[in-house]
Amino acid sequence: MRKDFFKKGILLMLAVLMVFGTACSKGEEPAASSEQATATSAPEKDKDAWPNKTIQITVPYNAGGDTDLYCRTVAEYLQEELGETMIVVNTSGASGMNAAHAVMDTKPDGYNVLFRHTAQLITEATGLADLSYTDDMELAGTAIEDSTYTLVVRKDSGFKTAKDLVDFAKANPNKLTFSNVHGSVTHYVSVQMKEAMGIEFKDLDVGSSSADRTAAFMGGQVDMLVANYAMLEDYVATGEFVVMGILADERIESLPDVPTLKEQGYDVVSQKIYTFAFPKGTDKAITEKFNAALETVSKNPEFKEKINAFYGTVKFRGIDETYNLEKELVEKMKVAMEPVL
Repeated sequence: MRKDFFKKGILLMLAVLMVFGTACSKGEEPAASSEQATATSAPEKDKDAWPNKTIQITVPYNAGGDTDLYCRTVAEYLQEELGETMIVVNTSGASGMNAAHAVMDTKPDGYNVLFRHTAQLITEATGLADLSYTDDMELAGTAIEDSTYTLVVRKDSGFKTAKDLVDFAKANPNKLTFSNVHGSVTHYVSVQMKEAMGIEFKDLDVGSSSADRTAAFMGGQVDMLVANYAMLEDYVATGEFVVMGILADERIESLPDVPTLKEQGYDVVSQKIYTFAFPKGTDKAITEKFNAALETVSKNPEFKEKINAFYGTVKFRGIDETYNLEKELVEKMKVAMEPVL
């Protein structure tokens, strides 16, 4: 049932992509069609009230990955709450900075918003970013998190458990390769793996999105991959991918048979928190109204069901709570990443 739901979600997402497109020119007003909207503007709406036209959400990755999928799902419900069409634009590159600047360079009127996750905080923590995602933008809260980042190998590796992988890596330093985007979540995971497992392997950048990295992994360009479990599920079911462990503090309730790396003795943990942010200077009344809509969406049983189908978790956070959490995460990441920078 869950796999069928996920496949239907992917098909729906691809259909939506055909309408939404994957790019918009800077400064252009996004074109909307009746097919894009699941809700229309309320009649006799105050022309000066926000929102009163299409809202553009920018995602810092190509279409098809977890961030894009979660964004399109929450956007569907947000536009019902806010009464205006939302379109999703994919702007990849520069570890998320291209997307961030695309939003930051727009008028702070509430019609351009960034949807990003923990990876961008890592670029901030390591100094790779030329901005602060917490201080140079107006946060608008979170509603989704995902603790299912999973380490997998291909079946042709012969590894059955994480211990098999570690034993091989110790006997063959730098023989194995790992899909790693410098300054991203995968980089953070790589640092933890080398420390906790006591092994050395080669890091290769084969693409920033989960979809790109999974394709490269399937093609044999790298030996190890970490991605959200929902992106790997079908391949795990067929035996093509072998799970070494989930990077969570404890087993995922919806995946009770999948062990964590931590329970196997390897303290490697990574969680993605997905956040909305507007350009600096956006009216607080706008960010608060957006956050209130996000809270309402997070309580919607249908929305929860869709997010759970991807093994994600609906977790609403207000603006201040989001800010404090992200500042705390940035400081934690600075400590963890400092030895390799």
